[in-house]
Amino acid sequence: MITQSSIEQLMNMVAIEDIVGDYVNIKRSGSRYKGNCPFHDEKTASFIVTPSLGIYKCFGCQKAGNAVGFLMEIEQYSFVEAVKAIASRYNFELEETFDGTKEEFEEKKEKRANQQVAMEYALKFFIDNLHQHPEGKAIGLSYFKERGYSTATINKWKLGFALDSWDALYTQVKTNKYDLEVFADVGLLRKKENGEFYDWYRNRVMFPIHSVSGNIIALAGRILGNKTDKEPKYVNSPETELYHKSDVLFGMYEAKNAIKKHDKVFLVEGYTDVISLAQAEVENVVASSGTALTEGQIRLIKRFTDNITVLYDGDAAGQKASMRGIDLILESGMNVRIVSFPLGEDPDSYCQKLGPSAFADYLKANEQNFIYYKARTLFTEEVERDPIRKAEEIKEILLSVAKIPDAIKRNALLFELSRICAMDEQLLASELTKILRKARRNNEDPAEAAIKDELVKITQESHVLMPELAVTTEPQEKMLFKLLLHHAEKPFIEEISVFHFLIQELGHDIKMPYDNKAVGMIFNEIELMDVPTWPGQKYYLNHVNSQISGLAIDLLQNNHSLSNKFAENDISVMPESKNYKHDVQNAIIHNRLRKLMRIREQRNKTLKTVQETMLANLQKINEQEMAEVENKIEHMLTEISMLDEMEKRISEVKKISLIRNLK
Repeated sequence: MITQSSIEQLMNMVAIEDIVGDYVNIKRSGSRYKGNCPFHDEKTASFIVTPSLGIYKCFGCQKAGNAVGFLMEIEQYSFVEAVKAIASRYNFELEETFDGTKEEFEEKKEKRANQQVAMEYALKFFIDNLHQHPEGKAIGLSYFKERGYSTATINKWKLGFALDSWDALYTQVKTNKYDLEVFADVGLLRKKENGEFYDWYRNRVMFPIHSVSGNIIALAGRILGNKTDKEPKYVNSPETELYHKSDVLFGMYEAKNAIKKHDKVFLVEGYTDVISLAQAEVENVVASSGTALTEGQIRLIKRFTDNITVLYDGDAAGQKASMRGIDLILESGMNVRIVSFPLGEDPDSYCQKLGPSAFADYLKANEQNFIYYKARTLFTEEVERDPIRKAEEIKEILLSVAKIPDAIKRNALLFELSRICAMDEQLLASELTKILRKARRNNEDPAEAAIKDELVKITQESHVLMPELAVTTEPQEKMLFKLLLHHAEKPFIEEISVFHFLIQELGHDIKMPYDNKAVGMIFNEIELMDVPTWPGQKYYLNHVNSQISGLAIDLLQNNHSLSNKFAENDISVMPESKNYKHDVQNAIIHNRLRKLMRIREQRNKTLKTVQETMLANLQKINEQEMAEVENKIEHMLTEISMLDEMEKRISEVKKISLIRNLK
């Protein structure tokens, strides 16, 4: 993990205008730079870069961030990838924490670098074989041409060929005095019991697998000629320091820009599916490389889009594979659709058969919501004739619907399912509630789950919705952080700074969750310090948590200034820079008041709901549990009484504060 201090040092070196300038035509405007936003179409420039703070903001689409955030947004890098890209540009060595000793960490780092060199060398070797060696041209190149791949496609995807030889690569590696063990570690060579090495890839066309940033991290070789039972059709690189199969998708590096452009990805099974579709101008396509879809692969897709269309083979195995992947995709909150192909066809073969234009039309015409696809697959003629089996299959579909975290999406899909299977929607909703309740029980205390279950029944039977809280403390929380960003180190009273005064006052307040998660993390982080110390403005602008850095950037960019009209008309208004003490006091008082109002509202609404519904419907709960509920109600009433008294006291404090200011 990259240390926060290392990131801060790097960001002190970075000129954000240089990073942004690689992608956007920005021109100086006073102390800042201005240009057209790269994240949305606009005719009037509203994209501002502020070098003094190291941040950018678009006042059109509201996107903002620092140099790291900009690269993450425009290149869809992860945080670590963006930081490392900037560090590489400035030749800055990042400091990283590691498990074990520093020697072990450095050894692992060196091993990764050596493996990268080995993979790059081997890729060049296989490409040269394909284009320059007689065997490669006669066999490998002919194979790709027969599949319909153009020369441009072969070059773009860096396809290669492994000669039908036991020592072709081995001889080259040994001649150039590379470490043979490294080549063995990444699966390019194999070692015999007598210590001699031999080529692992023989008589195979080679497909390189790249990381999201474009580095070669693995290879897949497809056998040519007569295949024996002992030889697999494909041989893939083993797990290495570079390659973790469950986190990689074939074609993601080549497809990422098209995925962003279309806000959608097509998921296929094999390497040839990806290449054929990309050549047919369906460029937003990636492959799971013939394995079951994993959570890591889904997270990778989610970096670029929330919309995924699964294209799997038309045979039973393809349908089964798509079924397995659907639930994982749904669980991640993504929108999933399916396209199936005629029996015996796969995306590659059908694309070749129809041609690019007709294939694109086929995809548009045959995309189905997963509900339709699953119902069509499960509701065979035999199942339709058997009510019991049909009920079981409907429950199977509901299990998938239950994976969706968004309640609105779940309800919309329930409506569709009721139409498809001609079943009452309320009955399906009731069954779905049971499934959700059972899943929740697995993660909750049994007593807590029982009370929640009863509340669900009450809501369904009496159509009473749990009240939403109207009072929010979020604006006050943001104001407290904004005041710290601008005035933290300024004096408040004698030797006490604004930061220490504000932290001291917040320590006296009632503890309750923050409405704004980023502000909550900021103050919780400060609270955990042995000696609370203001880390500085740049610490938050370059924070490893994007929510925190995003909020800091937004609050600093949205700072306002007084119009000159005030001075021109002899209207005296104290500027914020001088009036900060009053603003700090005011913010603390208002934050405290809003907290109390929120707690009181919460207690009142909870009491009302409990009194009107729980007491009328929870007769099934035993006497002991009922007594506990009544005790809680009595306790809540006592707390509300105390809160009313505290609110009066705060009102008096506020009056005293105002009188002092007048003096």
